[in-house]
Amino acid sequence: MHYAFDIGGSKIEFGVFDGGGDIRSQIKVPTPTQDRDAFVAAIAGLIADADGEFGENADIGISFAGGLDPKTGAVISANIPAIKGWPFGPELSRILTRDVRVANDADCFALAEARGGAAKGARTVFAIILGTGVGGGIVVDGQFIGGRSGIRGEWGHGNDVSGALIRHGLAPVVCGCGRTGCLDAWGGARGLERIYAQIAGLSPGQERPSYEITDGWQAGDALATRAVDIFVDLIAGELALMVNVLDPDCVPVGGGLASESRLIAMIDDAVRKRVLGRYDAPLVVPGQHSRDGGLRGAAMLHLLDDGAGV
Repeated sequence: MHYAFDIGGSKIEFGVFDGGGDIRSQIKVPTPTQDRDAFVAAIAGLIADADGEFGENADIGISFAGGLDPKTGAVISANIPAIKGWPFGPELSRILTRDVRVANDADCFALAEARGGAAKGARTVFAIILGTGVGGGIVVDGQFIGGRSGIRGEWGHGNDVSGALIRHGLAPVVCGCGRTGCLDAWGGARGLERIYAQIAGLSPGQERPSYEITDGWQAGDALATRAVDIFVDLIAGELALMVNVLDPDCVPVGGGLASESRLIAMIDDAVRKRVLGRYDAPLVVPGQHSRDGGLRGAAMLHLLDDGAGV
């Protein structure tokens, strides 16, 4: 069996997977974000309970929202202050006295889709996350690529969508990374909400949640439809660039917006009209594991050739 964790700023999700990839047990507990000892104790407690229930001493894979220094394993970005700068995998391996492998959650989602999801059998997979913000992971021949900086697949940052914002009459905002013009501020659920609020002239505190906007769009509401059209244009422009660079066989989508199949189909159509290559079949598709890809990918980290998350 394999133990897997998907760790975020609010919850730790733990799963036990058998050799066939089926989940045998799953539990969620709050994340101790400020106290490293409490954080480690929460993980160790879940492992001890599973060992007792299944009589195993299984390896451990961890998916988390952050980046790792590929040389030291130190956490270089995360929404969990308790582990910032800490050699996450190496230290947990020492404390727990077993093999612990750690990787970014978008990378884990990409791995799950490439090895057993919507992109199974595909050689080059660029998986994207349309959740609170924008994320991505790259898997080639079932393996991660890159690793010099510990940050990769982050197509929501370093770009500049200011021109598209001006074209649509939107005012730029400062991204969480400190830059202005990043797609990450516009490409996820919060971005759709921001687009709608600006075109509707809503005051702070009056914003509509993304699900209400997509419901309105599905019902034919004109303002919601305009917001979705702008959203698709912003996403498709940047995603088409990534497709031209990577030439992926499949682009599975995870995150909350992946459940909007009509929206994903619109993005796919817009991307395929913009890229240089010819794609006669859908390229951007809902991920098969859009809800639990991080957890499933963490359970697959032991399959990587390098023997560790990076």
